[in-house]
Order: sequence, then C-alpha cells, then structure tokens
Amino acid sequence: MAHTAEILTSSIVAVGAFNPAIFSPDWLERNDLIGKGDADIVREGTEGKSLLVSHQVAFFETKWFALQVLENQFSLTSKDALSPAFKDLGVGIFQLVPHTPVTAVGLNFTGHFKLASQDEYHRVGDVLAPKAIWQALYPDELPGLADLTIRIQRGGRGEQLKTKDEKRISVQPSNKIKFGVFLTYNDHHDVSASDADNLRPAERVASVIDSEWESAWRDAVRVFDGVLSAALGK
Repeated sequence: MAHTAEILTSSIVAVGAFNPAIFSPDWLERNDLIGKGDADIVREGTEGKSLLVSHQVAFFETKWFALQVLENQFSLTSKDALSPAFKDLGVGIFQLVPHTPVTAVGLNFTGHFKLASQDEYHRVGDVLAPKAIWQALYPDELPGLADLTIRIQRGGRGEQLKTKDEKRISVQPSNKIKFGVFLTYNDHHDVSASDADNLRPAERVASVIDSEWESAWRDAVRVFDGVLSAALGK
C-alpha cells in the first residue's frame, strides 16, 4: 500500500552571501522567469500577497511559490502542486547571479500524512523510537516521539567520508492533520570550490538543482512511503 501525502511541498535553500535588493518580482519578470500575472499579484498586493525588498531582506509570494532572500540565505518554497516549473525557476534564478558566493544548497521536501487511527499514529512513534529506555528512566511519565532525525552519508562507518553531501530525514507529529505524521527530506549539497569543473559556486547550484531536484523528489516519496510502510507493517 502506497502512502500518499495530504500536503507535499518543496523548498530550495542555499547558504552564501546574497544581495537581497536585486531579488524583486520586476527582476524575475524582466528575465522571463515569471509572467506578468504573477508579478502583478505581488506588485498590486492582491490576494493578500506581501512584498518587501530592501538591502537586508527580500520577500514576496505568488499563488505558487514564496521567495525569501536574506544576506546569508536564499529560500524558494513551493505553494502549489509540485511540478518541474518550480525546479526551472530555481535554476533560472541562480543562472542570473553566477558571481554570487554560495557554499551549499539543500533540496528539501516535506509531507504531511494522515493515518487511519490514533493507534496507527502511536505505532509509528513506537516503532521508530522505542520507549523502553525512556519508560525505565521516567516510569511514571509518558514518553513520545517529538522529533527524530536520521543522517545519511556516503561512506562506511569508520571510513573517511567521500563527500560533504548528505541527506537528513526527519519525523515529527503533524501540526496540520489530526493523527498525522510530518516527514521532511533534506538533500544537502556542498557547492564550494571544486577542481572537478570550471563552474562558479552559483553556477554549480543551478547545475545541482537542474540535475538532482527531480531525482530527490522521487527519492523523498520513496523514503516517506518506506518509513510509514515499515512502521505500520503495510
């Protein structure tokens, strides 16, 4: 049985040194990354969409994405059904700022999953975080899973890591769905200076997004389903 998320979103988060003032809806429109309709929604403030662009922060949202840029962080978040258009927007933005110093980018996916009952809800926590140790330490209190994170790295235990790239999968109770589970998937890529290519860091970010985002999406769906299937036994 495949487990399908009630809510599935993606974000592209990069760490570096950014100039937030350039990241405006006008700039995206001029470079054909968004259409006039999306830009007008932001400029006119319709549908409650806010706009802030300064030297310290840029923030605005359309019907299908939200963009926030700080001096040390870039974040693009989906708001609608996922599609390659979201990836293309991320690729296009970083292709426009090739000289921006960037050290890392994360391809992130989050899913809220509705479980059939309270028993299933507790079963997920009991399987992923067994309570025997905690019940022995707190015999008169109730332990429960609040936040579990697993890190996946390339290499064997005791071996030197092959790369700084890694994945992190987290499990928490959902704050949007009753008896729901919230799973997050972070595919982290180091994009600092490399001798493997002639790309500048921001160009490398665009390349990573272009080549890895859809495969990360598929892997996130696979992992989310695998975690729930293993915990629920179905």
